[in-house]
Amino acid sequence: MAINVGQAVGYLDLDTSNFSKGLKSAYKELQAFSDSTKSLTERTTSLSKGLQGIGSTLSKNLTVPIAAAGAASLKAGIEFESAFAGIRKTVDATEQEFGKLRTGILEMAREMPQSASELAAVGEIAGQLGIQTENILDFTKAMVMLGDTTNLSSTEAATALSRFANITGMTQDNFDRLGSSIVKLGNNFATTEAEIASMALNIASAGTQIGLSESEILGFAAALSSVGIQAELGGTALSKVMVQMQLAVETGGTALHNFATVANMSVNEFKDAFQKDAASAIQAFIVGLSDTERLGTSTIKILNDMGIKEVRLRDTLLRAANASGVLNDAIEKSNQAWDENSALADEANKRYETTESQLKILWNNIVELGIQIADILLPVFKDMVKGLQEFV
Repeated sequence: MAINVGQAVGYLDLDTSNFSKGLKSAYKELQAFSDSTKSLTERTTSLSKGLQGIGSTLSKNLTVPIAAAGAASLKAGIEFESAFAGIRKTVDATEQEFGKLRTGILEMAREMPQSASELAAVGEIAGQLGIQTENILDFTKAMVMLGDTTNLSSTEAATALSRFANITGMTQDNFDRLGSSIVKLGNNFATTEAEIASMALNIASAGTQIGLSESEILGFAAALSSVGIQAELGGTALSKVMVQMQLAVETGGTALHNFATVANMSVNEFKDAFQKDAASAIQAFIVGLSDTERLGTSTIKILNDMGIKEVRLRDTLLRAANASGVLNDAIEKSNQAWDENSALADEANKRYETTESQLKILWNNIVELGIQIADILLPVFKDMVKGLQEFV
């Protein structure tokens, strides 16, 4: 059976008008009951008429529209109102901006399997994490897509990636690119998106300090986690190497000579490479560690001579050296995914084309109709509740 939304809304609008008239009439009788100048009989009669009027109004003017719209419609409207209140609580915006956010979330729910209330909950988190008002909708969409396509939940993705952006100074309009790189790496290497995000957080500070881009940091994170290096230990170890390498480039001396020798470069070549493209210099150093036979010694001996004696630091570099090809590939794929900015959307669309997702999206569209109906009915309910509160 076809549903004409215009007729449904128009009918409900007229019906709520009758509802209001009925309540006003009943309320007059209740006011008469509270008039101390009237006799007890008159006041009792007014009370009876007032209560009967409320019952009659509820029966005549609420039963039909609620049955027509469905109890789920009002429930959806109330749930969305509560969920959107969370955005109002965490986001500093004008009423016009709140209106755009509300409309944007409802529109998003027409194309994604998450309900409008679930999307609003992610928007609330965005506000808590300091996402700017103009970027909340795009941020919400990207985090929800990551939740749908990776082993990160929307909440975990929002928290981890917003912190990553704060550390690296990434602009807030690049979260979709960040998501694309993570998805691409997760699909192509022996690691998970959660492990990549965790490792990236641990090396973000040192990586940013030496000039690595966000996509390069993610590439390093994917390569390290794909060889079984734990985020906290491996991230700390690689960060130390990055800092030591930067100090060597700035101060020169034996330390710089050792890094350059391992990277199979002259001192000036290594220094120039690090200053222009730190990622390539680090890659050259790690590749050099995988081929120490040309230096006539072992990798462990070279690291020991460089003062890199800490077990977990040495273990990280040895694993990275054994997977030097993985590192190069990971950085290339991460950069490519960042530039193309399509991996996240492509992966999400594959999920959303499934029958399960399409059914959820269909339901979201039905629920949105319920929310529109609730926009008309809820103010009337609030007025009724307020009037009864005053009477009681």
